Amino acid sequence: MKLHPLRLLQISALLLLGAGFYWPVLSFLSGSNPLHPEESFLQGEFFLDFLSDPWNLRVIAFSLFQAFLSALLSILVGLPGAWLLTHYNFPGQRWFRLLTYLPFILPSILVVLAMVLFFGNNGWINRSLMALLGTEEPPLQFLYSLSGILIAHVFYNFPIAMKIIGDQWERISEQYLQAARSLGAGNTKRYFRITLPLLLPSIGSAFVLIFLLCMNSFAIILVLGGGIRYTTIEVLIYQLARIELDFSGAASLAFLQGSLSLLGMAILLKGRNRRVEQKSAIKSWLPEKLRNHSLKAWFAVCWIILILIFTLGPLSAIVLDSFRKFENGEWIYSWYWYDKLFSWRENNHFLSSLWNSLRIGLGSALISSLCGLGLVSLIAYKKGGQRRFWEVLTLFPLALSTVVFGVAWFHFYQGHLAGTVPLIYVVMGMHALLTCPYWIRVVLPTLESIPWQWHIESKMLGKKPLEYALWILWPWLRKTFIIAFFFSFSLSLGELNSTMMIADDNVRTLPLEIYGAISGYRFSYASAVAVVLLFLSVSTFLAVERSLGKFEIFK
Repeated sequence: MKLHPLRLLQISALLLLGAGFYWPVLSFLSGSNPLHPEESFLQGEFFLDFLSDPWNLRVIAFSLFQAFLSALLSILVGLPGAWLLTHYNFPGQRWFRLLTYLPFILPSILVVLAMVLFFGNNGWINRSLMALLGTEEPPLQFLYSLSGILIAHVFYNFPIAMKIIGDQWERISEQYLQAARSLGAGNTKRYFRITLPLLLPSIGSAFVLIFLLCMNSFAIILVLGGGIRYTTIEVLIYQLARIELDFSGAASLAFLQGSLSLLGMAILLKGRNRRVEQKSAIKSWLPEKLRNHSLKAWFAVCWIILILIFTLGPLSAIVLDSFRKFENGEWIYSWYWYDKLFSWRENNHFLSSLWNSLRIGLGSALISSLCGLGLVSLIAYKKGGQRRFWEVLTLFPLALSTVVFGVAWFHFYQGHLAGTVPLIYVVMGMHALLTCPYWIRVVLPTLESIPWQWHIESKMLGKKPLEYALWILWPWLRKTFIIAFFFSFSLSLGELNSTMMIADDNVRTLPLEIYGAISGYRFSYASAVAVVLLFLSVSTFLAVERSLGKFEIFK
């Protein structure tokens, strides 16, 4: 019997997902202990003993605590931005909205570098204050602590809160507020009785998503944690698996982390169905409100200025620092680091890292697109429990820690593939599986906007599936496919965590090169490499967004 092409694609995608994601993860959790081959890594008795250790409990508690605070602060910072985008139009609004994609186009290692250069003891803020106050000691010393972790997480995640809450706020009907106003309800009462209850589902979704992202944060904690005191689950898994070779302890933490991620994903998928879909009010023109001396408008302007300083200041520090060079006892500005990066010489790690990043990014984006085609067809147009099952199955790589995934693949590769499969192809496949859920989230809304009736009518007209795909689906989805491809490419360029768990010196990427430079306190060199990575990520995103239009990830 001839297999339907779509069915063949679905089976291939599920096999890739199963063999490339679930098999290594489950193999790691159930793997045998090298010291006691008759025992597996994850045992009930060992798991309970591991959780009864005060140090492990403290690490788990701190991981949850910092994730809770990070999510809460991100919501509080993002909420005014959601209000601003809902109620006002203003010059440069399109560019300001691009901030909502900052966490997806900005690699986490760049956030770390930006925080160090801007807020660090020798950062731009402290250098300016030392020059202004005439002191030799930096006045602000908070970066390598919980405060530094929170600032970096808020910098990275408040745009997510602004995006999710703002999208929901724009859908709240003005009729509710007009009715409440006619009944004599003031602004405060209208907000707490009408607006806030309607926003609670999106606030909850944003909080859970940011909580998961911060709980799974690795590079930010590793560099800005400031020592053993601020160790989290992610960092401890890395230490146990890659440094101490305690795979039993790493498996126990990975199981706990995976369970929390699965719970968070279930909450997100369930909460999504409670969002309202209504017609929003007409927005005001911000400059006109400023001329009328509106206090709300002035508050909006102040918030915009503070956010631009908070976001663009650290990124500008990276660009400026890439031109700095210490020579003859003083700092000068020159093209030295860029000349060094692009010079053809032996052992130029940057050029090999750039080449690896580009081919891994393009290869993983292609694999992600082919796999995503099969998986998205399993979700589209489904309802109820069947849809939730396929969503959880295919989107779980989005929630699981990339550190856990990388450690699992390190264990799997060393045990089964070392010496037979080149490591770079393994990294390429890993990136494809990690970016595939994002590919699905980009394509799915556009795919489901195509009426299912068209498919039925094409069948009635005797059209073959290939003809329907070429003449109906492809023209409708062409732009979305291109957007999803380059978005996956951009995400792969910045992926550090999973690569760091498995890569060796033969598979260097730009994020690994930056991390190595930061570890060696070569910040100007790290900044020059970071500028190249930032240029590749941002220019790819802007080119696609400008030519093909905006896309949605959170629907």
